[in-house]
Parts: sequence; C-alpha cells; structure tokens
Amino acid sequence: MNLENYPGLAAEILILLSNFKFQATIALLAIAMYHFRNPSKRVYLVDFICYKAPESLRAPISAFIEHTERSGTFDSKAVEFQTKVLERSGVGNETCLPCGTHLLPADGSLNSSMEELKTVLFSIVQDLFSKHKINPKSIDILITNCSVSCPTPSVAAMVINKFGLKSNVRSFHLSGMGCSAGILSISLAKDFLRVQKNSLALVLSMESVSSNGYQGKVKSMQLANCLFRMGGAGILLSNKKEDRQRAKYELQHLVRTHLGSKDTAYKCVFQEHDDEGFTGVSLSRSILQVAGEALKANMATLAAMVLPYSELVWYAVSVTWKKIWPPGRKRGPYIPDFRKAFEHFCVHAGGKAVIDAIKENLKLKDRDVEASKTTLYRFGNTSSSSVWYELSYLEAKGKVKKGDKIWQLAFGSGFKCNSAVWKCMSNLRPEKSNVWSEFILRYPVEVPDILDH
Repeated sequence: MNLENYPGLAAEILILLSNFKFQATIALLAIAMYHFRNPSKRVYLVDFICYKAPESLRAPISAFIEHTERSGTFDSKAVEFQTKVLERSGVGNETCLPCGTHLLPADGSLNSSMEELKTVLFSIVQDLFSKHKINPKSIDILITNCSVSCPTPSVAAMVINKFGLKSNVRSFHLSGMGCSAGILSISLAKDFLRVQKNSLALVLSMESVSSNGYQGKVKSMQLANCLFRMGGAGILLSNKKEDRQRAKYELQHLVRTHLGSKDTAYKCVFQEHDDEGFTGVSLSRSILQVAGEALKANMATLAAMVLPYSELVWYAVSVTWKKIWPPGRKRGPYIPDFRKAFEHFCVHAGGKAVIDAIKENLKLKDRDVEASKTTLYRFGNTSSSSVWYELSYLEAKGKVKKGDKIWQLAFGSGFKCNSAVWKCMSNLRPEKSNVWSEFILRYPVEVPDILDH
C-alpha cells in the first residue's frame, strides 16, 4: 500500500509520531532531572546470596517416585500422573527437598516447616553478614516473604531474634503472594529506601516446601509436589552514596501488575481443601492464558520505560494502523524486541511450559532463557527466589558486564506479574560464594523433553 495515495492517513501517522517523540523526550528529561536532583532516591543492590542445600537432601526423580509409591498415600493412578508430570517438568536429578519431606510418611508439621525456614534463612543471612562484615544492628529495614508458611511470631521476628537486629528496625513479612513475592519484597524495600535516607535493607525470599506437600487425589493439586524444591535468597539493598562504589546493580524500574479483579485470574493458583479434607495449592489449566494476559499488561507499561525509540515507533504505528485500517486487525499485535533493551533475562523458573510460553510470547532466543531452564533443571522451582538463582547463574558464567541491563520477570498467585530492571554497576568476577561456583562448568546441559530416572 502506498501512503502517497492516502495523504490524510500519512499526515495522521506523522502527527502521532511527532507527538509521541516529543512526549517521550520530555518524559526522559524529567526522569533525568529527577535522578540528578535526588541522588538519595537511588536504590543499590550491594550483593545477594542463594541457598545451596547439602547433597544429603538431594531428591532424584527415581527417589521421588519411589518415595511417592512407598508413602502409601497415593494410589497407582496418582503415582503414574506425578511421574509423567515430573518427567516432562524440566526438573532434574540434583534438586533438593527439606528433611521432613524425605521421611516416610512425610512430615508436614509446623516443626518441620520451622526447621526448613531456619535452615535456609539463617544460612544465607549468616553468609551475607560474614562476607561483607555487616553488623546486624546496621540493618534498618527487614522484609521476609514465604507464601504458605506464616508462623507466629513472624518469620521476620525469627530473624531479628536470631541475629539481634536493633529494636527500631522496620520489619515486615509477606505471605500468600506466590512466586512473585520476591520482586514484591524488593518493591516494598524500594519504597522505604526512597524516603528513609542512609539505610540498609535486607530482603529474604523463600518458600516452605515442607508445609506445601499435598496428599490427596486432585491432579491439579498434585502438580505442586512435582515442581517445588528447597531454596532461598538474601538480598542486601542500600541507598547510601558510599555504597554506590561497591554495589553490583542499581534498580532502574519496577512494574507490578495485578489481575485479581478477574475471577479466572484470582482462582488459577488457589490454596484450598479437597473433598477429603487435604489442603493443597491448585494450579488451574488456565494458568498459561492468565499469565499471558498479565504479561501483556505488565509489558505495555514497562515498554514505554525501557524500549528504544525505534521499537516504540513501530509499536505506535501498529496500534494506529489497526484502528484506522480494518484489514490490519487480522494480524496479531506487534511484539517489541525487548532484546534491544536488555542484555539478560531472568524469567521465573515456574516450569518448562511457563518458560517456553514466555519465550514464544516475547520472541526470545534459546540463549535468553538459558538461565531460567538451567535453574529449573538444577534447583527446581524455588518460588520467589528463582530469579536470583538465575542471576547467580549469569554471574557465574561471566556473562554480566558493567552497563548491562537485566529483566527479572516473575508470576504469582492473585494473579500477579512483576518486573524488576537492574543495571550492572561493577565489573563482576566469579565468586566462590556463588551458588553455582562448584559445578558451573557442567552447564548448560541439553534438557530432554522426557527426563530419564
């Protein structure tokens, strides 16, 4: 079609593009002036550490299946179903489960859950404090998150008691937020760091697998048994000017999307009792569709913040074209190339199907989801901490360079889609404290469609 034959259409498009460029330029200048005048508003990621479970807690696929068979809880059909799911899940043979889950029958008691919480969180906090020689009383903000385990006193109080944090520390525990709770915790920490000067914030993200085991017959609830594994992460944030020199990353953007007003989205990840009284988290068949809708909404907001003009212009033209040229509506929406905005992607390792769906929707390459698939294979779905295992993988591989931008993308119950964008501030070197350091040379591996066991 020749636009010269449609002068009115051509003029409308040119006006739209000129206005768009002008508004985008003004917005960028405003953002630049804001940061120039408010350096204390910046949020730095000083360091983070992921939990590595001991070899004694490994749960190979064969051992998992045998344990499921011998537990006496599931009939042959349930065992067969969970076996098929696990074989196709992308979860490998070196993932770990907490002590209580290895017992026959599995121990899902409060004591077992508390033991898991202490094992994971106390380990990563101690490692982080020791590595940077941090006095616990220098922590001004403490935020913990664990969805299905919410004891009294809170998990945050448990950490305060163990390490002797100061009495006026601002502490919070987030529960019920699902796998996106890690980025939500970063969002809450960011809000406090933007108003509380010269402060350190400690964010702790994990999920309790011990209290999340399901023993009933509903297949949608049995899925969680196959995917979730033991893990956690500790993140140290700061807004102090002196920490800029030692910080690994600076937080650039954080976008939150919540579709909870829609019943389908609200119920697609839902904890409830089955007809026999067993408690489990049901994963609906509609979860991929809902995740796609949440991603689309989140992406629309994020795109305006991070994409170069060329991609924004193409997007604006495609939207306008569909409005004024009916035949153009038959085509799918233009998907911006986010690889022009980010060097690295950390897509929540929720499962092979989830990663593949995001890869397809965003038109990513295999290398863009390598960290996600490798994390799923080696550590399983560690819920809210998975995006940090992925960033650790990229660091261990030496892929993250100064100036690179990373997109962390997570999904959670509610239904939520949350994005965090980080900019690398340092010339990073592989560290012994990295959770991947001992075996990074073995990865990546080609993960078959059906895993052997």
